[in-house]
Amino acid sequence: MFGAVYLAMMLFRVLVVIIAVMAIIISVSKNKLRTIFGIDIAILIFTVLFFFVWFPVKENTVLNLKNGYSVSTEYNEAIPEVNYYLSNIGYLGKLGKIKGSWVGYVYNANEAIDEVFYVNADFDLMEDEKNKQEEMKEIDKKSGYFIINSKEQTLHLTEEQVKEKLKVKNLNLKNPEKIIRKYGEKKEKSTFYKIIDDYFIPFSDNGIGIIGYEVIKYFAILILILRIIYLRKLLKKEIKRKDRDK
Repeated sequence: MFGAVYLAMMLFRVLVVIIAVMAIIISVSKNKLRTIFGIDIAILIFTVLFFFVWFPVKENTVLNLKNGYSVSTEYNEAIPEVNYYLSNIGYLGKLGKIKGSWVGYVYNANEAIDEVFYVNADFDLMEDEKNKQEEMKEIDKKSGYFIINSKEQTLHLTEEQVKEKLKVKNLNLKNPEKIIRKYGEKKEKSTFYKIIDDYFIPFSDNGIGIIGYEVIKYFAILILILRIIYLRKLLKKEIKRKDRDK
């Protein structure tokens, strides 16, 4: 996730643009109160989606597969970068669950060097070309597609071999993050908030923390709900006043 900081900055810029657009809409609106009421409802929906769907404060970081295999989330704050490691095998590019079997793709050496900072750094430190080639061969031996279920664990497969074994036309594998979030366990502070702590909150070594973000989440939702209730009462009063004036 090399673009994680860029994503956070883009979200901030989008938020600034949205606020500016809302201010313009309110300024040109004939019924400002009704417009503000509608905007607040939209903000509440966005806030709920943001914290509960798109960027939850806590997310699963480990997915236990069958036969002792597991996928773990590795966060590197120096980049920042997030990778997913299949125990004793290698780094994952894709993952999915098909007909009760865990199916995924493990990077080969060149892909791992390109995609994973730790691997790239390790190879940069290798001065002996022969050792480097041997290490790349070891990574390549475990690369490719795999099938893991209660009956078997088959590694180093091609995509066609997986399709043939599972009798499917398409694998439709996804980013491991989505699969771990859905089926995994061991909840920790999600990557998005780790990045905020590491790059946007320099005054604290430990960042805001899970409890702090949870307080912010529920406080923001509560304030929005109370504001909407208040605006709704004002709208009712305005409607009654207009009815009396007719």
